[in-house]
Amino acid sequence: MNPNNGTTTVGAGKLTVFIKVMIVVFALNLMIDRGAQLLPVYTLGGNFDLLNTLMMSLKLPFFWTGLLVPVTYLCALWAAANFLKKFEHSKSFDHDSLKCLQTIGANLMYAAMAAILFVPTIEAWINQGSRSVKTHWDIEAVTIGMIGLILKFVSQRAQSLQDKVDSFV
Repeated sequence: MNPNNGTTTVGAGKLTVFIKVMIVVFALNLMIDRGAQLLPVYTLGGNFDLLNTLMMSLKLPFFWTGLLVPVTYLCALWAAANFLKKFEHSKSFDHDSLKCLQTIGANLMYAAMAAILFVPTIEAWINQGSRSVKTHWDIEAVTIGMIGLILKFVSQRAQSLQDKVDSFV
């Protein structure tokens, strides 16, 4: 029996909790940042009305489109924390851990698509009134999207191989 197994699981459990706490901190920071964008509405209006502030936020395209990519990244990070937890409990790439890898890959791909295609297109529609598709090719978004694609492909392939092994047993 390996004496490090218990400490590794405890370390991974602590790391999982730390990652999830950091996700909550990042989400709160994102909400505070978005609230700071609406701060001029509070100071110019003289009175605070939540409904009016929300309606004003709908007229600011960057308010909502600026949330799409970071929230998707946070979902990928949450899935990564879940993967770490499941992997440390099972000590193998079982069905659940491979599904978590697929989720991480999918969320990274969604974030890249949002950064490259969805956000620029929506903002162009709102700001410029154009109805064409706009793209913003950024090396970081392309790299993250490709990593997500590779994770998703590898986990799907591993799942199919695992299913073949399970069919023999």
